[in-house]
Amino acid sequence: MRVASTLLGLSLLAACTSEFTFTDSVNSRLYEFKPRAEFGDELSTPYVLGAQFEVFVEDNDQETDFVDWKVESTDPKVLQLRAAPYRVGAHILAVEVAAAGEGVTELLLRDTSGAIRGSAAVEVKRPTRAKLFAAPIYALDNSDFRGETPRPRIVVGGTATFAVEYLHNDIRLQGSTDIQAVGSTAIDAAVRHSELVDNRNWLQVSVGAEGRHSAELWLGDLLVEQIDIDGVRPSMIAGIELIDGDASNPDELAGEWLLVAQAVAEDKQPIYGVDFDWALPDRGFTEPGDVFIYEHDPDQEFRRVTARAYGVESAVSVRLAAGEPASSNDTSLTCSVTGGPAPWALGLLLLGLRRRRRD
Repeated sequence: MRVASTLLGLSLLAACTSEFTFTDSVNSRLYEFKPRAEFGDELSTPYVLGAQFEVFVEDNDQETDFVDWKVESTDPKVLQLRAAPYRVGAHILAVEVAAAGEGVTELLLRDTSGAIRGSAAVEVKRPTRAKLFAAPIYALDNSDFRGETPRPRIVVGGTATFAVEYLHNDIRLQGSTDIQAVGSTAIDAAVRHSELVDNRNWLQVSVGAEGRHSAELWLGDLLVEQIDIDGVRPSMIAGIELIDGDASNPDELAGEWLLVAQAVAEDKQPIYGVDFDWALPDRGFTEPGDVFIYEHDPDQEFRRVTARAYGVESAVSVRLAAGEPASSNDTSLTCSVTGGPAPWALGLLLLGLRRRRRD
C-alpha cells in the first residue's frame, strides 16, 4: 500500500504541475514534425516486457531549457534508463528507457535543485498472447476493419507481413520487444522491427508448400503464441478487393492516397502473400505489389486503375495525377528506419483512409 500511496501522490503532483508534458515514441506518430504537447500528456502504458523506446518531456510554456535537469525511475527493475537524458529541442528533454521487468513505477522529473517538478506513472506487463493484423491494412488505422488474421491463408510461393499486437490476458500492451519466430517445415518466419509505425513488431512469413503450417512466437523461454497458417494454391483466388480512401475533410482532397489490393477466396476470406500487376489505361508497371500509391488530384479526370494476379483482375476509377505500385513487405515499412520514411508509409500514417470495397 505504501508504494501505491507514493505513486498516487506523485501522480497528483504531476497533475498540479501540468506545465510539463510526458509523451513517448511508441504511439506519438511522426513526433519530429509536431510539438510534443499536441499528443496530450499521456504515456502509452502498459508496455510490453522488453520494449525499448524514448520518453519526451516538454515545457508547455516554452521557458525551461532543461540544462542539468534529470529524469529518474523510482524502480529501475521495472523501467530502466538506458542513457542520461538529452535535449532534442530548446524546451524538450528526452531519455531512452527499457521495460526491464513486470511492475509499476514512476518517472520523476527533477530540476537543478533536485526538486520534483513532474512525474508520470509507468506499468510493464509480460505478454500472455499475441494477435496478427495484415499489413498494410493495419496501418490504415481503420476502427471498422483492422485486418485481424487469427489463421492467415498465404499463397504458396508468396510472402506476407503482419503487425504483431501483444496482450496480457485482454489488456493490450504497447511497444515492440525482442520476440523470436520459429516456423515449421516449409515456411520461413522472421520478426522485423519498425520504429516508423508505433514501434511495432512485424511477422514476415513465406510459404513454400500447400497445407497446414505453424509459427511460434517466443519471448525468451516464454511461448507467447502459436499461429496456424494455411498454404493455399493460387487457384483458390476467386476475386480481388480494392480498398481505397475517401477524403473526410477538405485538407485531404489532394495529396498521396493509397489503394490496397486484397485477394479473396470463394468464401470471401483473404489470401495473403499475393503480388499484383498494376496498370493504368496508358501505362503498365514492371514492379508488382499489393498497394498502389497515387497522387490524388480532384481536378483530374477519373482514370481506371487495374490490379491483376493469377488470371483474376479488379479495377476502380480514381482521380490521380501519378502513381506507383509498392509492397507491404518493403523493409522501409517493416524495418528500423535510419533515414527519411518512405513517402507511401507517411501516407499510411497521415491520411486516416477509410475502407471501401470494390469488386
